[in-house]
Amino acid sequence: MSSRCAYLALFVFLPSLLRGDDVLFIGNSFTMAAMAPAVSRHGGVPKLFEEIARAKGHEVTTAAVVAGGKDWTWQLAQPKTAQALAAKVWTWVVLQYYSTRPTSIGNAAAFMADGETFSDRIAVHSPGAGIVLYETWARPAGRFYAKQPGGMTGPDDMMAQLHQNYAALAKDLAARNANRPVREALVGTAFARIRAEYPGIKLDAVDRHHSTAAGYYEAALLMDEAMYGESVKGAPSTFYHGTLVIPPDEAAELQAVADEVMGR
Repeated sequence: MSSRCAYLALFVFLPSLLRGDDVLFIGNSFTMAAMAPAVSRHGGVPKLFEEIARAKGHEVTTAAVVAGGKDWTWQLAQPKTAQALAAKVWTWVVLQYYSTRPTSIGNAAAFMADGETFSDRIAVHSPGAGIVLYETWARPAGRFYAKQPGGMTGPDDMMAQLHQNYAALAKDLAARNANRPVREALVGTAFARIRAEYPGIKLDAVDRHHSTAAGYYEAALLMDEAMYGESVKGAPSTFYHGTLVIPPDEAAELQAVADEVMGR
Protein backbone atom coordinates (compact mmCIF):
# COMPACT_ATOMS: atom_id res chain seq x y z
CA MET A 1 0.00 0.00 0.00
CA SER A 2 3.07 2.24 -0.24
CA SER A 3 2.69 5.50 -2.11
CA ARG A 4 5.55 4.29 -4.28
CA CYS A 5 3.25 1.70 -5.83
CA ALA A 6 2.22 2.67 -9.32
CA TYR A 7 -1.43 3.21 -10.13
CA LEU A 8 -3.05 -0.02 -11.15
CA ALA A 9 -5.77 0.29 -13.76
CA LEU A 10 -9.28 -1.06 -13.61
CA PHE A 11 -9.33 -4.83 -14.05
CA VAL A 12 -12.59 -6.27 -15.29
CA PHE A 13 -12.94 -9.99 -15.88
CA LEU A 14 -15.80 -10.78 -18.26
CA PRO A 15 -18.61 -12.87 -16.80
CA SER A 16 -19.34 -16.35 -17.99
CA LEU A 17 -22.45 -17.22 -19.98
CA LEU A 18 -24.07 -18.54 -16.82
CA ARG A 19 -25.17 -15.74 -14.53
CA GLY A 20 -23.46 -15.99 -11.17
CA ASP A 21 -22.18 -13.59 -8.54
CA ASP A 22 -20.44 -10.42 -9.74
CA VAL A 23 -18.01 -9.07 -7.16
CA LEU A 24 -16.28 -5.70 -7.33
CA PHE A 25 -13.15 -5.06 -5.22
CA ILE A 26 -12.12 -1.47 -4.41
CA GLY A 27 -8.83 -1.02 -2.61
CA ASN A 28 -5.10 -0.59 -2.94
CA SER A 29 -1.98 -2.72 -2.92
CA PHE A 30 -3.32 -4.95 -0.14
CA THR A 31 -6.06 -5.99 -2.57
CA MET A 32 -3.71 -6.51 -5.50
CA ALA A 33 -1.24 -8.49 -3.35
CA ALA A 34 1.81 -6.26 -3.67
CA MET A 35 5.12 -7.89 -2.75
CA ALA A 36 3.76 -11.36 -3.59
CA PRO A 37 4.29 -11.63 -7.36
CA ALA A 38 2.93 -15.18 -7.59
CA VAL A 39 -0.43 -13.71 -6.52
CA SER A 40 -0.34 -10.18 -7.91
CA ARG A 41 0.55 -11.09 -11.48
CA HIS A 42 -2.60 -13.22 -11.71
CA GLY A 43 -4.99 -10.55 -10.43
CA GLY A 44 -4.31 -10.39 -6.70
CA VAL A 45 -6.78 -11.29 -3.96
CA PRO A 46 -9.84 -10.92 -6.25
CA LYS A 47 -8.73 -13.65 -8.65
CA LEU A 48 -7.46 -15.85 -5.82
CA PHE A 49 -10.85 -15.56 -4.12
CA GLU A 50 -12.53 -16.33 -7.44
CA GLU A 51 -10.54 -19.55 -7.80
CA ILE A 52 -11.40 -20.64 -4.24
CA ALA A 53 -15.09 -19.79 -4.58
CA ARG A 54 -15.40 -21.67 -7.85
CA ALA A 55 -13.72 -24.71 -6.33
CA LYS A 56 -16.34 -24.53 -3.56
CA GLY A 57 -19.12 -24.63 -6.15
CA HIS A 58 -19.93 -20.93 -6.69
CA GLU A 59 -20.13 -19.24 -10.08
CA VAL A 60 -18.20 -15.99 -9.51
CA THR A 61 -16.61 -13.27 -11.62
CA THR A 62 -14.59 -10.43 -10.19
CA ALA A 63 -13.47 -6.95 -11.11
CA ALA A 64 -11.16 -4.59 -9.26
CA VAL A 65 -10.38 -0.90 -9.03
CA VAL A 66 -7.09 -0.49 -7.19
CA ALA A 67 -4.37 2.10 -6.71
CA GLY A 68 -1.31 1.73 -4.51
CA GLY A 69 -1.16 3.98 -1.46
CA LYS A 70 -4.64 5.43 -1.92
CA ASP A 71 -7.62 5.61 0.41
CA TRP A 72 -11.37 5.82 -0.15
CA THR A 73 -11.36 9.62 -0.29
CA TRP A 74 -9.13 9.40 -3.37
CA GLN A 75 -11.07 6.48 -4.82
CA LEU A 76 -14.39 8.29 -4.49
CA ALA A 77 -13.03 11.15 -6.60
CA GLN A 78 -11.92 8.94 -9.50
CA PRO A 79 -13.99 8.53 -12.69
CA LYS A 80 -12.83 4.90 -12.94
CA THR A 81 -14.44 4.15 -9.58
CA ALA A 82 -17.73 5.70 -10.63
CA GLN A 83 -17.61 3.83 -13.93
CA ALA A 84 -17.00 0.53 -12.17
CA LEU A 85 -19.87 1.05 -9.72
CA ALA A 86 -22.21 1.78 -12.63
CA ALA A 87 -20.91 -1.00 -14.91
CA LYS A 88 -23.42 -3.62 -13.74
CA VAL A 89 -25.62 -4.66 -10.87
CA TRP A 90 -23.09 -6.06 -8.44
CA THR A 91 -23.78 -8.91 -6.06
CA TRP A 92 -21.04 -7.85 -3.62
CA VAL A 93 -18.65 -4.91 -3.30
CA VAL A 94 -15.48 -5.42 -1.24
CA LEU A 95 -14.01 -2.26 0.30
CA GLN A 96 -10.42 -2.09 1.60
CA TYR A 97 -9.04 1.10 3.18
CA TYR A 98 -5.60 2.61 3.73
CA SER A 99 -4.22 0.57 6.62
CA THR A 100 -3.37 3.30 9.13
CA ARG A 101 -6.36 5.59 8.47
CA PRO A 102 -8.84 3.87 10.84
CA THR A 103 -6.43 4.34 13.79
CA SER A 104 -5.25 7.05 16.16
CA ILE A 105 -2.50 8.12 13.73
CA GLY A 106 -4.99 8.39 10.87
CA ASN A 107 -8.51 9.73 10.67
CA ALA A 108 -11.19 7.36 11.89
CA ALA A 109 -13.91 9.95 11.29
CA ALA A 110 -12.96 10.17 7.60
CA PHE A 111 -12.97 6.36 7.44
CA MET A 112 -16.56 6.33 8.67
CA ALA A 113 -17.66 9.17 6.40
CA ASP A 114 -16.04 7.65 3.30
CA GLY A 115 -17.59 4.28 4.09
CA GLU A 116 -21.03 5.88 4.28
CA THR A 117 -20.47 7.68 0.97
CA PHE A 118 -19.45 4.43 -0.69
CA SER A 119 -22.52 2.74 0.75
CA ASP A 120 -24.78 5.39 -0.76
CA ARG A 121 -23.06 5.26 -4.15
CA ILE A 122 -23.17 1.48 -4.31
CA ALA A 123 -26.91 1.59 -3.64
CA VAL A 124 -27.59 3.81 -6.67
CA HIS A 125 -26.91 1.06 -9.23
CA SER A 126 -26.84 -2.03 -7.00
CA PRO A 127 -29.36 -1.45 -4.19
CA GLY A 128 -29.21 -5.05 -3.03
CA ALA A 129 -25.44 -5.48 -3.27
CA GLY A 130 -23.81 -6.78 -0.15
CA ILE A 131 -20.76 -4.98 1.22
CA VAL A 132 -17.70 -6.81 2.55
CA LEU A 133 -15.27 -4.74 4.58
CA TYR A 134 -11.70 -6.04 4.12
CA GLU A 135 -10.18 -5.57 7.59
CA THR A 136 -6.46 -4.90 7.19
CA TRP A 137 -3.67 -6.01 9.52
CA ALA A 138 -1.32 -4.49 12.07
CA ARG A 139 2.29 -3.94 11.13
CA PRO A 140 4.77 -6.17 12.97
CA ALA A 141 6.60 -4.88 16.03
CA GLY A 142 9.51 -2.60 15.29
CA ARG A 143 10.56 0.89 14.24
CA PHE A 144 7.19 1.80 12.77
CA TYR A 145 5.69 2.24 16.24
CA ALA A 146 8.68 4.14 17.60
CA LYS A 147 8.04 6.76 14.92
CA GLN A 148 4.48 7.34 16.18
CA PRO A 149 4.80 9.39 19.40
CA GLY A 150 1.50 9.52 21.20
CA GLY A 151 0.04 7.09 18.67
CA MET A 152 -0.13 3.32 18.70
CA THR A 153 1.98 1.38 21.18
CA GLY A 154 2.45 -1.77 19.10
CA PRO A 155 0.77 -4.41 16.95
CA ASP A 156 -1.83 -5.36 19.56
CA ASP A 157 -2.89 -1.73 19.93
CA MET A 158 -3.03 -1.17 16.17
CA MET A 159 -5.04 -4.35 15.61
CA ALA A 160 -7.48 -3.50 18.39
CA GLN A 161 -8.13 -0.11 16.81
CA LEU A 162 -8.56 -1.56 13.33
CA HIS A 163 -10.92 -4.25 14.59
CA GLN A 164 -12.99 -1.79 16.59
CA ASN A 165 -13.34 0.72 13.77
CA TYR A 166 -14.14 -1.80 11.04
CA ALA A 167 -16.79 -3.30 13.33
CA ALA A 168 -18.23 0.16 13.97
CA LEU A 169 -18.43 0.88 10.25
CA ALA A 170 -20.08 -2.48 9.56
CA LYS A 171 -22.73 -1.76 12.18
CA ASP A 172 -23.27 1.75 10.81
CA LEU A 173 -23.65 0.59 7.19
CA ALA A 174 -26.03 -2.20 8.17
CA ALA A 175 -28.24 0.36 9.91
CA ARG A 176 -28.18 2.69 6.90
CA ASN A 177 -29.62 0.10 4.53
CA ALA A 178 -31.45 -2.88 5.98
CA ASN A 179 -32.06 -4.36 2.51
CA ARG A 180 -28.56 -5.63 1.94
CA PRO A 181 -25.97 -7.57 3.96
CA VAL A 182 -22.83 -6.02 5.40
CA ARG A 183 -20.06 -8.44 6.34
CA GLU A 184 -16.49 -8.21 7.59
CA ALA A 185 -13.64 -10.28 6.21
CA LEU A 186 -11.54 -10.39 9.38
CA VAL A 187 -8.15 -10.54 7.69
CA GLY A 188 -6.24 -8.56 10.30
CA THR A 189 -7.83 -10.57 13.11
CA ALA A 190 -6.79 -13.77 11.33
CA PHE A 191 -3.22 -12.52 10.92
CA ALA A 192 -3.00 -11.91 14.67
CA ARG A 193 -4.30 -15.42 15.33
CA ILE A 194 -1.85 -16.97 12.87
CA ARG A 195 1.07 -15.17 14.50
CA ALA A 196 0.00 -16.49 17.90
CA GLU A 197 -0.91 -20.06 16.91
CA TYR A 198 1.32 -20.76 13.90
CA PRO A 199 4.45 -18.62 14.21
CA GLY A 200 6.17 -20.70 11.54
CA ILE A 201 3.87 -19.27 8.87
CA LYS A 202 5.51 -16.21 7.34
CA LEU A 203 3.00 -13.40 6.80
CA ASP A 204 5.21 -10.33 6.48
CA ALA A 205 6.80 -9.35 3.18
CA VAL A 206 10.32 -7.94 3.17
CA ASP A 207 8.98 -4.38 3.56
CA ARG A 208 7.23 -5.39 6.83
CA HIS A 209 4.08 -3.74 5.53
CA HIS A 210 2.60 -5.89 2.79
CA SER A 211 2.05 -9.64 3.03
CA THR A 212 3.32 -12.87 1.58
CA ALA A 213 1.36 -15.24 -0.63
CA ALA A 214 0.24 -17.06 2.52
CA GLY A 215 -1.32 -13.90 3.91
CA TYR A 216 -3.12 -13.05 0.70
CA TYR A 217 -4.36 -16.65 0.51
CA GLU A 218 -5.82 -16.14 3.99
CA ALA A 219 -7.51 -12.93 2.79
CA ALA A 220 -9.06 -14.78 -0.16
CA LEU A 221 -10.31 -17.55 2.13
CA LEU A 222 -11.97 -14.96 4.34
CA MET A 223 -13.70 -13.34 1.37
CA ASP A 224 -15.32 -16.70 0.65
CA GLU A 225 -16.30 -17.08 4.30
CA ALA A 226 -17.79 -13.57 4.42
CA MET A 227 -19.87 -13.90 1.26
CA TYR A 228 -20.99 -17.51 1.47
CA GLY A 229 -21.03 -18.24 5.19
CA GLU A 230 -19.28 -21.56 4.73
CA SER A 231 -16.24 -23.35 6.04
CA VAL A 232 -13.23 -23.12 3.76
CA LYS A 233 -11.76 -26.42 4.87
CA GLY A 234 -10.73 -28.37 1.80
CA ALA A 235 -10.23 -25.26 -0.34
CA PRO A 236 -7.55 -25.62 -3.01
CA SER A 237 -3.98 -24.65 -2.29
CA THR A 238 -2.51 -24.91 -5.80
CA PHE A 239 -3.31 -22.25 -8.38
CA TYR A 240 -2.44 -21.02 -11.87
CA HIS A 241 -1.11 -24.32 -13.21
CA GLY A 242 1.13 -24.81 -10.20
CA THR A 243 2.82 -21.40 -10.27
CA LEU A 244 1.35 -20.66 -6.83
CA VAL A 245 1.42 -23.44 -4.27
CA ILE A 246 0.61 -23.05 -0.58
CA PRO A 247 2.10 -26.11 1.18
CA PRO A 248 -0.80 -28.43 2.10
CA ASP A 249 -0.09 -28.46 5.85
CA GLU A 250 0.16 -24.66 5.89
CA ALA A 251 -3.00 -24.31 3.81
CA ALA A 252 -4.90 -26.50 6.28
CA GLU A 253 -3.73 -24.30 9.17
CA LEU A 254 -4.73 -21.13 7.33
CA GLN A 255 -8.13 -22.61 6.55
CA ALA A 256 -8.61 -23.54 10.20
CA VAL A 257 -7.84 -20.00 11.32
CA ALA A 258 -10.26 -18.57 8.76
CA ASP A 259 -12.98 -20.80 10.17
CA GLU A 260 -12.08 -19.85 13.74
CA VAL A 261 -12.21 -16.10 13.31
CA MET A 262 -15.40 -16.23 11.24
CA GLY A 263 -17.14 -18.54 13.73
CA ARG A 264 -17.46 -21.66 11.59
